[in-house]
Amino acid sequence: MRATGAYPYYVVVCLMVASALSFLDRLALSMLIEPVKADLGLSDTQVSVLAGAAFAGSYVLFAFVFGRWVDTRERRGAIVVGMTLWSLATAACGLARSFAGLFTARAMIGVGEASLNPAAYSMIADYFTPVRRGVATAIFACGATLGGGLAIMLGGQLVDWAYAVGARLPFLPGSQPWQVVFVAIGLPGVAVALLIALTVREPARTLAAGEAAQAPGIADALRFMRANARVFVPLFAGYSCIAVIGYSFMVWGPVHFMRLHALGAGEVGLLLGLGYGVGGTVGLLAGGAVSDRLVARGRIEAPVLVTLGAVVVETPLFLGAYLADGTAPAAALFCLGMTVASIVGGLQISMVQSLAPNRLRGIMAAVFGACVNLAGFGIAPTITAFLAESLFGGPMGIGKALAVMTGAAGVVAIVLLLIGIRPGRRLARDLAG
Repeated sequence: MRATGAYPYYVVVCLMVASALSFLDRLALSMLIEPVKADLGLSDTQVSVLAGAAFAGSYVLFAFVFGRWVDTRERRGAIVVGMTLWSLATAACGLARSFAGLFTARAMIGVGEASLNPAAYSMIADYFTPVRRGVATAIFACGATLGGGLAIMLGGQLVDWAYAVGARLPFLPGSQPWQVVFVAIGLPGVAVALLIALTVREPARTLAAGEAAQAPGIADALRFMRANARVFVPLFAGYSCIAVIGYSFMVWGPVHFMRLHALGAGEVGLLLGLGYGVGGTVGLLAGGAVSDRLVARGRIEAPVLVTLGAVVVETPLFLGAYLADGTAPAAALFCLGMTVASIVGGLQISMVQSLAPNRLRGIMAAVFGACVNLAGFGIAPTITAFLAESLFGGPMGIGKALAVMTGAAGVVAIVLLLIGIRPGRRLARDLAG
């Protein structure tokens, strides 16, 4: 029996806060690229490995571990364990004094964050019926925009403050201000993990007709995906291309504005943080509301349909932001692009929920998370840095590299979503009965 009243929304808000902190922790390095490079003597390519591959590799591997946990054991426990781990790992980034040390800490952030989405996707689906799920998942996904916005905004302000006052870690002689920033943003997550452990209840699982109460194994999940390959291959690949657009900017966008538009860290933080945090949140909630309305009218494929429209609009907006010469038009195009792009955040959760039986939602969310994070965080930042260094003249060519990545990924995403939307509609209808 589903919980009623305000409590399910309290749970979603708790999960949203966890998501916000996860994005804050994973994206903090983007605002600290320049001081970290200077202090540790790193290249853009090495930094891209720290920002992307170090995180994504461990995330992909442990997404399956946590996905299985979610399908077989208490989901709340997975979130508490994972959140505690990634928060402490973020603080540990502030103790690193070498590429290897920072790589290890970033990898541990990936391990911990692999727990959140599989558990949250499954819990939200059990707290809300399909016609209420779009707004609920959009609220959860607001953690990405709020967290991303905070990462850029607070990261920029903290960097400016830390260097202005010469902040140091009292227990680490010779520490640098950027290390203070990592410790400051990492530790609050431990308190939120404790709050979830004490106040969030594990929901009862709601099984589809004929679905076994015993959780199937990973082999069963793979058979299900293979039997429905016409759905999962194009849709998961399409959403992975969308992740390339988003994560390329999250890693290199702040640096682009600093290098090409000569803005300071605080100015970039304020400008882009508001664009992502405010505009992105508006986009998420609007996308969820539109999707719910369409689902109520019988368009069960609405999450993919609305996503398709968002990609068509966001791609040229981002291209303009990267190629504009003036700061004002670049910033305006970015804010508009981020608002439209964020529509996808909640809809991808609804898409996964509608295409998987209850007992497979954890592992399916893990597979989906592995795909989008491997493409978005694991591959896109490094390819962007490589393009800038090899084809566009080095550090000042990062905007052109971002434009190439965005244009290519946008076109491929549109084609793949068009291929997968019809078979996806049939599968979602079969699972909904």
